[in-house]
Amino acid sequence: MAERKTGIDRTKTPDNVSALFQTYPLHGLNLKNRIVLAPCTRNCAEPGLVPTDGAIEYYRARAEAGLLITEATLIRADCQGYRDTPGIYSDDQVQAWRKVTDAVHEAGGLIFSQLWHVGRLAHPYYCGTDPVCPSRVPTEGTVHQTQGVELEHVWPRALEQAEIAEIVDDFATAARNAKAAGFDGVEIHGANGYLLDQFLRQTTNRREDDYGGDPERRARFAIDVVDAVAAQFGSTRVGLRLSPAAYFGLMDFVPGDTDGYIHLIRQMNDRNLAYLHVGIHEDAEAYDYLGGRPSQFLRRHYNGTLIGNGGYDAPTAAREIAEGAVDLVSFGKSFIANPDLVRRLRTGIPLEPYRREMLDMLV
Repeated sequence: MAERKTGIDRTKTPDNVSALFQTYPLHGLNLKNRIVLAPCTRNCAEPGLVPTDGAIEYYRARAEAGLLITEATLIRADCQGYRDTPGIYSDDQVQAWRKVTDAVHEAGGLIFSQLWHVGRLAHPYYCGTDPVCPSRVPTEGTVHQTQGVELEHVWPRALEQAEIAEIVDDFATAARNAKAAGFDGVEIHGANGYLLDQFLRQTTNRREDDYGGDPERRARFAIDVVDAVAAQFGSTRVGLRLSPAAYFGLMDFVPGDTDGYIHLIRQMNDRNLAYLHVGIHEDAEAYDYLGGRPSQFLRRHYNGTLIGNGGYDAPTAAREIAEGAVDLVSFGKSFIANPDLVRRLRTGIPLEPYRREMLDMLV
């Protein structure tokens, strides 16, 4: 029924966003629209890093999206860098996530788990051990999301090559746990200055063994992780998030870094993945080296499904989908502020603005 006061027909999808509401076939998963819930850290886990009951409603309320991607989820206990971030390495965590996936499926949604190792951004305050990194290169400044506890980043230690193989196995175990928890797939977090990103970049990877040096060796760890995870879940249920431009404050961009990304991306073309997903907060100064925005860089080298992210409003997202620049678009802050974001975009209802304190209201 049309609204009499405004004359706006809320039953009709505005033409300038209609591309967002096309269905999308994702390797046997039928996405009901092109809208994706971006992985957003919630800092709400209970002791034991178990997701809370509040996570059930958080994800169920957003199940109208074509695809949900969870907050970043730790693959092991010693890679925690922020307060109250959930894991997927214990039986209790798996059982709690099962309640989330069941709720999302009952609401007609699809949900992937984002698998995460923070590398040098881990902190002894949370995990009791020193962080690890490809090479002994520190992060400067203070830790974010500590809720009143002031923590300085500490020096990491360089991983032994045997330890790298163990972490690859831990990613595989986390994927197996995600499958047991009922997830429809997984996304490997290879963006935003975390462990996979640290291997890809020359600033943090100064190794001279099989995992450092030329672009192929810098990309090897990420490729090993993808292959190990795909062996557990099937390649078409595995996504990979990348931020080929540097993440503000956590990683420096060196022009030669693009060579490692190009090698990795081209290898992904042969692996029939679910998608690649553009990471957030890119360093605009690096765009000249990428030859445009990060999504344009990925599109030039990747033939599969691409999820755009970062700074989109609905008309811009719909236009990029219509033009083939991206296939899907993920929304983060606007989805936190508007659990009914899909309905609002479909009907033209104005969005509630995001405010930082909204994160403190999550449970």
